[in-house]
Amino acid sequence: MADRRAQLSRRSSSINISKSPAAASPASSNPGSRRSSIASLPTAQQRDEEARNLEKKNSLAWKVLSNTQTQALQDLTVEELEIKLAEIMELPRPDIELSQASLLDYYVSGFWWAKEQGFNVQQLSGFFTLLHTLLENIKEHKMPLADNLTEYKKLLAGVGTEDNEVNGGLDFFDIKQAKLITDFLQMTLFQHHKMYEFLFHHERKEEIVGVENSDICNLVVETLPAADVPHPPPLEEGLEEAIYLRHLATPPSSPTPDMDGNEEEKKGETEGEGVTRAEDEEKASGDPVDLLAEVTAEDVKTVFSQVSKELFAGLQTDVQRKLKERESEIISRINKIHRIADT
Repeated sequence: MADRRAQLSRRSSSINISKSPAAASPASSNPGSRRSSIASLPTAQQRDEEARNLEKKNSLAWKVLSNTQTQALQDLTVEELEIKLAEIMELPRPDIELSQASLLDYYVSGFWWAKEQGFNVQQLSGFFTLLHTLLENIKEHKMPLADNLTEYKKLLAGVGTEDNEVNGGLDFFDIKQAKLITDFLQMTLFQHHKMYEFLFHHERKEEIVGVENSDICNLVVETLPAADVPHPPPLEEGLEEAIYLRHLATPPSSPTPDMDGNEEEKKGETEGEGVTRAEDEEKASGDPVDLLAEVTAEDVKTVFSQVSKELFAGLQTDVQRKLKERESEIISRINKIHRIADT
């Protein structure tokens, strides 16, 4: 019983100590100090302002994307990056407007490429400002390719040097990174400069679909016919007509040999009646009928004789012609030998 009382007394003393003001933490005992520590933390706007103040006068960093925005964009996927850049660059309708879709696609691909190159936050922001500046030169100032290249050359001033007086705004890149950026711009923007000029400065014809004095829109869409069996092959497997007719097309049925006289016509009619009768018998009985059962040996000989005449008629003529040519050649040689012997 005494031990039980000792344990209870120790537990109550520990509870009193934990609840005493001396044991409480400073933050919990002084709410005012906690508010002051939270207020002392810099906001995102203050951090962006400090980053701008640390930059040089002509630096391109933080001109379009702030420090906070660039850091947030680094951690996004491609799909999330596309949505966020559309909000930042004020491109509300990239899904239905071609110019906005082209701008957004270029911004997303450029930012993602710079991220893959391992650029830091400052370099990412400066590179994005470079993309925006070159596109604005085409869109707003209508610069041709030569002038835009000149402006890009001015922006590269000071890269790889320690001269602080010469600064185009990209001096936080080294020479190797500047070469990578130049190759990227050459393959993307400069190579398709005319396309961007046409995109921004040529109005496209708008097609109005509808009926006058009516709210109903009638749109006729032509589609490919349904594929039959076999399905049509893709275009990459297409062949020339001559090759198709020679190797793939089903050969035409061979014409039946002409028969002379009424007797042959009657014979053909008789054979047709026999085949029809055999087919009728087969359908009636359900058992297959041998169509060659009524063919006699004379019929076989007649067929073979006709086929052999057709096959060998041309061959016989060809052989005779070659024999005559060979004979004339031999005679000419003999005459030539006689002339030489007489001389």
